[in-house]
Amino acid sequence: MSESLQGKKTPKEELEILSQAFQTFNEATQQLQDSYDDLKERVKLLDLELTKKNQELEKNLTEKEEVKNYLNNILESLTTGVIVIDKQGRITTFNKTAGLITGLTPESCLGKPLPDLFHDDLFENMVSRLTKTGGVPLSVDREITTATGSKIHVQASASPVLDPDDQQIGSLLIVKDMTRIRHLETEAQRNQRLRAMGEVAAGIAHEIRNPLGSIELFASLLKKDVEADEEKFKLVEHIRSGVKNMDRIISTLLLYAKSPRPSQQKCDIHQLLCTLLTGSSDIVIPDHINVLKNFEENDAWVNGDQELLKQVFGNLIRNAVQAMPKGGELKLTTRKVSAPSNLTEAGNDHRQFITITVSDTGSGIPPDHLVKIFNPFFSTKDKGTGLGLSISHNIIKAHQGTIDAESEEGKPTLFIVKLPSWDDEFDE
Repeated sequence: MSESLQGKKTPKEELEILSQAFQTFNEATQQLQDSYDDLKERVKLLDLELTKKNQELEKNLTEKEEVKNYLNNILESLTTGVIVIDKQGRITTFNKTAGLITGLTPESCLGKPLPDLFHDDLFENMVSRLTKTGGVPLSVDREITTATGSKIHVQASASPVLDPDDQQIGSLLIVKDMTRIRHLETEAQRNQRLRAMGEVAAGIAHEIRNPLGSIELFASLLKKDVEADEEKFKLVEHIRSGVKNMDRIISTLLLYAKSPRPSQQKCDIHQLLCTLLTGSSDIVIPDHINVLKNFEENDAWVNGDQELLKQVFGNLIRNAVQAMPKGGELKLTTRKVSAPSNLTEAGNDHRQFITITVSDTGSGIPPDHLVKIFNPFFSTKDKGTGLGLSISHNIIKAHQGTIDAESEEGKPTLFIVKLPSWDDEFDE
């Protein structure tokens, strides 16, 4: 009983033990509270740091997106076509200019192989050659057919796309439409050739005209002596007729050789064309030829010399009528167009132009004749000097305009004249 009494705690001792237990619990609770507060503070700091990092990341992403958009805007603003092909031969980049040149939409090209898009194998062959030569860049000038069926002259270059380790991961094609430049080069060569021919022709004409005047004088004197002899009188008349014909040809030749200087006038091209088609001109439109006028709705005022332009369009209308001996349709079309940005021959890229098209439904012009039609003395007619189109060409060039012909055998022939539109601000 004494041992039992010894092992039993007194109420005081039990109270002390309970008090110690509460104290230990409070200390543990305080430690947990301190740890929680410390953790809360650390989480707060982490949140601030994470927020800062997120802001920096968003800023970096925004800057990268701005750079990407900026580079993409530059790519889309280039005047040359850019096409990028990966190692599998699929298109990864196709800018807007490439679409304008090839006649395709960029959206329809992305992700597709070159052979599926282009009937012409130029680009495919260039990429293949680039791979075979180990990435040596190459350049080609060639005529291609676009997706719309038109033929254009392009300058295409190919170079490899390399990764940081200089390993080829694709191919880059740069395409430039050279059609207008080639046309201007041809035009410049033709102008130079015609100018040289004109100088030679003018010199010859002057040399011929002097003895021709003597022949005319002697024939006039001879005519008086042979008036009684009918046969000899006819022979003299033939001589005089031949001399007059030669004088007419020489006058036309000198007109061709002389550089026309058109006056700066506000000329209504619609009224001018209508005047040529009526009886007030020396042009006769046969009944079996139907005349169709497709004029611009607004007024078509050009900056030009009315008399010189009458000579040009009168010649074009006569040629069209003569091209349809069995009848057909003579069509006159006018349109107002903006000048291309590289219209160097006019030198006025602020201007608008009036395009006048004279077309017929004749048998067309063979290709070997088409390239010569503006050359002096070239004619497919039995009669005529072959100077009409040459003179017309000189007149239009003097107006800072252009004249071109489009024709194929068995198809309509179009003569397209482009003249500067009258501008009140610059032409008054």
